[in-house]
Amino acid sequence: MVNYVATLISKDPILEEQRQAWRDLLAKLQLSISDNKKLSDRAEDFFFDLPESLGLETLRTEVNTICNEKAIDIALQPNDRYRRGKRLVVFDMDSTLIQQEVIDMIAAYADVEDQVSSITSLAMNGLIDFNESLRRRASLLEGVPSTVFESLKSQICLTQGAHELCKILKKEGYQLAVLSGGFIPLANWIKGKLGLDYAFANQLEVSEDGTALTGKVLGDIVNAERKAHLLRHIAEMGNIELGESMAVGDGANDLKMMDTAGYGIAFNAKPIVQEKAPARLNAGSLQDVLYILGYSLDEQNALLEN
Repeated sequence: MVNYVATLISKDPILEEQRQAWRDLLAKLQLSISDNKKLSDRAEDFFFDLPESLGLETLRTEVNTICNEKAIDIALQPNDRYRRGKRLVVFDMDSTLIQQEVIDMIAAYADVEDQVSSITSLAMNGLIDFNESLRRRASLLEGVPSTVFESLKSQICLTQGAHELCKILKKEGYQLAVLSGGFIPLANWIKGKLGLDYAFANQLEVSEDGTALTGKVLGDIVNAERKAHLLRHIAEMGNIELGESMAVGDGANDLKMMDTAGYGIAFNAKPIVQEKAPARLNAGSLQDVLYILGYSLDEQNALLEN
């Protein structure tokens, strides 16, 4: 038997019918709740023992059905030292730390939205890989002024709760990183705004006179494999166990870093990513990640005030 915690999180106050659906599932599987803890009116922990013979994947499949039917998220994880003992969190950038997709913003700036969208569609349907997709989309940006990234900063909106989440995690001693399939000028800017420790993203080549993008990508492309590698690299540099790490993202190219980390959260993610990720969080605020780490709302507020 392994002791687990299921964190129920709702956008609105949790309804009794949502709690009951979770209780009914455990009863169906002949499991029982050993304890529960209210984290806020929108989040609650339930503790239970899971026999190895049942298997976490079987339970997670059943849980996803409840989540879809009852409009609630249920994050499952072992109730061990790693839950409140994490030391590293890595984030995707586009549609995770920020609300936009940067390459779409640049495409709009360059008036090549349709061409970029068609290439993105090819990648999403598995007809080309991420590297080829990025190179093709980047090639459409040839001639765009190199000041484009500076121009876009005023249009970028941080995801609600990103600042509060990062502030609390830094106070608690976490190392934080953004690992982005986007571009390094904006990843570095986000790193500064949120007080992150590391930023890794793709680098677009600039013309010799420094005035325009050439349409070429320099260096290693930050794809799914690269994100997982960077997570391991950062953990090794900080002498951090992978079990002490967590990854948060929304796309298919974030799944490998989620699997590599001690825990992974699909934040407002595509359906296939929600299905495959260790946990899903369909929240209005990124700050809700703290519930999964076991922080009550009172604890969060206290850390924000000090």
